[in-house]
Amino acid sequence: MTASTHLAGSVEVFCLSDSLSEIERLMEELVSDSTPSALEPLDAVQAALQHLASGGHRVRARLGLDAGLRLGLSHCDAVVVGAAAELLHNASLVHDDLHDGAVLRRGTPTVFAACGADVAILTGDLLLSSAYAAIARFSRPAIIAEMIRLIHRRTAQVIHGQCGDLSARKRPVTELARYEAIVARKSGALLSLPLELALLGAGVRDSFGLAQEAAESFGIGYQIIDDLEDAGSDGPLSLNILNVLKTGTTPAEAVRLAREMGSRHLHSAMAAASGLPSGSGELLGKLARVMNERLSPAGI
Repeated sequence: MTASTHLAGSVEVFCLSDSLSEIERLMEELVSDSTPSALEPLDAVQAALQHLASGGHRVRARLGLDAGLRLGLSHCDAVVVGAAAELLHNASLVHDDLHDGAVLRRGTPTVFAACGADVAILTGDLLLSSAYAAIARFSRPAIIAEMIRLIHRRTAQVIHGQCGDLSARKRPVTELARYEAIVARKSGALLSLPLELALLGAGVRDSFGLAQEAAESFGIGYQIIDDLEDAGSDGPLSLNILNVLKTGTTPAEAVRLAREMGSRHLHSAMAAASGLPSGSGELLGKLARVMNERLSPAGI
């Protein structure tokens, strides 16, 4: 997705790079935990490690780390939260590439392109399972069960969103409410998860709703930017905000409305993020401000 390219530099500014190396090591350790002594020719462990090594901005890892540390979690627990959220996100990417038939991600062949559909399914499953192994390392056993239930709920939301995305390929989405619901599930769930896990770990459950509001609003604004940039490509526009807005308007008016809508959602994300305790939403708010700059006519 092209919008992520513009997110790269901004994420780097917002620190935590020293701790990210610990998350990388933990993810690799968990993925490799089941490595057999003699690898099969088509091995999901190696595919998962190669996928993780291909890069990415680790936004969800950073959100979990930053929120966790601000909320008073130990360094180790903040790393666990960041790793769990990042592993889930990468599992969704591997499966998403399979559904899309994508051949490149982060400038390298996708697992689907390199290893085929069967290995892509198994690789995504392995990354998903590793997320549960990550959260099992949280230092307070009494709340791990609640964390697992939360991970399941957010994973289920992503699955529902992906089902909506797939159905849109047969019946394009033209209703604004349906578009927002699909995008909020697909993008917002795994953005709110690291914040919610950190809040849960810190015993601040009453801020879950605010975290979801911030993440879902950010996810919709981010997707609108992606849609506007994809509109210039040759690919299909089945789930695209311009398809929703084009009825009864000119193409130029649809773009203007999309920019306004995206900016409105990103401002909502900033407002909700600013209300999270101990500044735990500050990083998401900063990212929302950066993305809002992309919505100017000069930006896209």
